[in-house]
Amino acid sequence: MKKSSAHLLALVAFLLSLTVFTAAGAPASFDKTTSELAVAVPSRTADARAVIYPCAFEGRVTDEETGDPIPGVAVTFLRGDDRRSWTATTGSSGSFRVAVPEGSYSYITAHRDYIMESSSPELVSVRAPYTKRVRGAGGIVREITVTSESMRVIDVGMEPRPRYVLLVTTSLLRDTAALEDAVDGYIETVDRTDGLDARYIVLDSSQCLRDYGARVADPTDWHEIRDALETISEETGPAYIILLGGEAVVPRPLTVTIDGRIWYLPTDAWYVDFDEDGVVDEGFVVSRLADLSTESSGIVAALETAIDLHESGGYGLRPEVWFSTRCWLSPPIGLGDACDEGDASCGPCRATPPYGVCDGCSMREETFDLISNSDYVVFMGHGSPDSFSTNDRVPIFRVENVEDADLATNHPVITGYVSCNTGLLYRDRQSFGTEFLRAGAAAFVARNTEQGTPSHFAALFPDYISGTGPQGTYRIGDALFELMRESVLRAGDSEKPAAAQLSIYGDPTLKRNPREMLRFSRPAMKAIM
Repeated sequence: MKKSSAHLLALVAFLLSLTVFTAAGAPASFDKTTSELAVAVPSRTADARAVIYPCAFEGRVTDEETGDPIPGVAVTFLRGDDRRSWTATTGSSGSFRVAVPEGSYSYITAHRDYIMESSSPELVSVRAPYTKRVRGAGGIVREITVTSESMRVIDVGMEPRPRYVLLVTTSLLRDTAALEDAVDGYIETVDRTDGLDARYIVLDSSQCLRDYGARVADPTDWHEIRDALETISEETGPAYIILLGGEAVVPRPLTVTIDGRIWYLPTDAWYVDFDEDGVVDEGFVVSRLADLSTESSGIVAALETAIDLHESGGYGLRPEVWFSTRCWLSPPIGLGDACDEGDASCGPCRATPPYGVCDGCSMREETFDLISNSDYVVFMGHGSPDSFSTNDRVPIFRVENVEDADLATNHPVITGYVSCNTGLLYRDRQSFGTEFLRAGAAAFVARNTEQGTPSHFAALFPDYISGTGPQGTYRIGDALFELMRESVLRAGDSEKPAAAQLSIYGDPTLKRNPREMLRFSRPAMKAIM
């Protein structure tokens, strides 16, 4: 009888405990898996239920140089077995708390002004409270609840973004008075406007040996160039590296080994993969100002554009125009349900055809006008180094059409990273990588193979450069290379080739003009008021 009374009291106590988690008439729901013990709590505003997990990570994120707390850091924990993620943002004290299910995790911390930190490949584990039997005095066995393994403290120090900009080339580049003036003007401008320390380095020169203890003997050997850059980085730390010249001046790696497998991946990203793990190193960014053969006039034009944009506060992103074969597809190809399949235009998206330069394209002149009057130009469809085309390989914009549009007035950001091979260069003939910047574009972001575009990158890159996401506005190079790293950390090693093939032409230190953001936000603010 006493035993049954005890059981009854235990049952009553259990039922009463449920009222802690639920409103009247709304029964709590318990996950039946021990690894993800959770309670679903009814929402006051909807039928959706929030999940309360039994484990948590807590900690504080600080500036590694000053020790000051960093507010606004996105702290993400990735579970090792299924790559699911949980994220929280640090408050004014730099503190965070992330509730998670039981498991083993790596973490990522991200902030626009700081270099991303990650614990990968190391994992830290948390375990839900559990009971175990212990034998006490007199041999009496009793059950105790262990909670000490359900919470871990993780404190993270983050380093500020790089302050060094390295304009890197070899003696193969044609040196002219115009190039010297453009380099000197750029160095002075970024120091005055952005507080950045820019340096001009000829890798196979005696000056490079004196300044950094490194000198390339064979400027056609990319391995030697990377070794020299690694030596230089020991003094500068993470840096923005801008390669000056086409592949005849600074060769582009073609084949590399990733995790024991040889890949055809022509990309400048290998210049900042110093540990050779197939992922760009933390904090480093590499871009290229390219030209034909060993010429430098296109480089001069790109540097002059960068100077103009630093002086004016940055590039704009409004108005924008997309050229897509299928505007009705989901982003990043189109605008999704906002468009119908037969629409020639829908919001900023223009269907190709009728827009484009093909024989059946009736909106040819309108295409050039849209490009000339836009700050942000997005090309979709199939691609090559000198053509964007339809699914049937009908060209909708060729490299020779660059001169039909005015890129020098608005200095647009142009992207073609959804299309294959658009970032490749030819040695002695025009490609988008040379001609967009020669004509005045701020930057051209592309990809160099047919590996496909990482979904995490495609989803977040527009928000990172526009400042419309919770992290604010990134420099365009920081946005690209941080998302290249994060795509691999989130999806796993299989994403390494797709991430590495992404490339940028132009000054990676540029970012969106904050005055444009204020100007375009005023109507919305007035509407709210």
